[in-house]
Amino acid sequence: MAESRSSKVIILTLGEGLSKLTLLVIFVVLARLFTEEDYATYRQTILAFQLGVPFVMLGLEKSLYYFLPREDKRIGGILVENQILLGCGGVLMCVFLLAGGNVLFARWFSNPDLASTLLVLAPYPLLMLPGASLNACLLARNRSTQVAIFSATSQIFLAVAVLLPCLLWPNLMLAVAALVAATLLNKFIAICLMFRACRGGDWHPRWSGMRKQLAFGMPLGFAILLGTLYRSIDKMLVGALCPKAAFAVYVNGAMELPLIVILTGSITSILMVEFTVLYAEQKLDQIVALIHWAMLKCAAVLIPIMVFLLCMAPELMRLVFGVDYEASAGPFRVYLLLLPMRTVYFSSILMATGKNHHILIQCILCLISNVVFTSYAIVAFGPVGAAWVTVATSYLVELPYLTWQLCRILDCPIHLLIPWRRYIILFGAAWIGAALILVPKYWLADWPDVVALTITGILYASVTLMIFDWLGFVSIQSVRTRVQAAFASRSRR
Repeated sequence: MAESRSSKVIILTLGEGLSKLTLLVIFVVLARLFTEEDYATYRQTILAFQLGVPFVMLGLEKSLYYFLPREDKRIGGILVENQILLGCGGVLMCVFLLAGGNVLFARWFSNPDLASTLLVLAPYPLLMLPGASLNACLLARNRSTQVAIFSATSQIFLAVAVLLPCLLWPNLMLAVAALVAATLLNKFIAICLMFRACRGGDWHPRWSGMRKQLAFGMPLGFAILLGTLYRSIDKMLVGALCPKAAFAVYVNGAMELPLIVILTGSITSILMVEFTVLYAEQKLDQIVALIHWAMLKCAAVLIPIMVFLLCMAPELMRLVFGVDYEASAGPFRVYLLLLPMRTVYFSSILMATGKNHHILIQCILCLISNVVFTSYAIVAFGPVGAAWVTVATSYLVELPYLTWQLCRILDCPIHLLIPWRRYIILFGAAWIGAALILVPKYWLADWPDVVALTITGILYASVTLMIFDWLGFVSIQSVRTRVQAAFASRSRR
């Protein structure tokens, strides 16, 4: 049973990471094909949709996690109720865009071209919203293999469908139309898979069933809405206050790496089951020990990545997005400063203890802080000021509030909640190898960026790995043994 839970959360987290990675690949290619103005319009089109979705999705895409495992006789009916509600949300968003919502977004971003792209995008939510329940539906029906296969194939198809036409004919409207067509096909297949997985029982929807799903989903949807606004407010205000070219440069750098979702999300999701059990048994000291383990394991990967990319950010931006976006290294470096916070998701631990309302309060506090200070920061420091406010809010509002609540819930003082000594040693050790980056970086200034990144990356990774092995954060011998065992097992097959 534990292995089943672990496989499900890993598949779910990898699926989310793959989705983010696919979007990143599309952005990388389009940044090189389009002008800065057209690329900014494409990114604003996606941003507008992402901002609008939580208003109509209402957390319903998550409700099947709760309702399907609890029902044997009305599996089909529950799915139909869910699809009706999400379908209505998709129709509402489509009508909103067609009835003038596109113009509202265009005025907010001071971008007349956005009104046209959002009209093309209008059919997008019709199947996008109902299809969003796929993961919850199939995982609740113990079909994790189907989720993994569909996530991989659908994301590859989406990337090919959007990029191939644009490689032949770089055109903004073509890119948006291809995105809509590919997504509608993907989500149609997703809906078919859901109904295949829920065959049997009473298919008739009930008003009472829909009310139950709304009652379950709306508090979660409200939290998702606030979280989306909190994470996107910097991009919204940069788009509103700055030229399109400046927005394009900012939005390429103002991102968190997909690796964060895959690594910390997988570890924390797997441990949530143990956190829940241990909290029910009031074994609080074991919860703290698990927090220490998760933080140090994630930090051993994320902190060296942060240090290396802080040093090599301009080279990475030129390599990935092109020379025109070298200035994206500014907001990218600022966003990298969030990585120490991402070594563990305290919000997931609060969920495991049943204290979800603290997450909602944290989102409200962070959103208010960002709204109040971001505009002033943009005026004073330019677009990068928005990134600084986001990071400052995370460290001065989000982190203190969540740690305070955890200390209170776990009856643990702050100096014991976080493994400060080991964490500081790891952080300092990660910077030792940075000195080896600066000299080769200077001598490799005239070399291609891919060569500079490769050479400095190998040097830094080798030195840091040896230091971490000496300090006991990783074990080179253990890694070597596992690799040899994997090859031996494969050769026997």
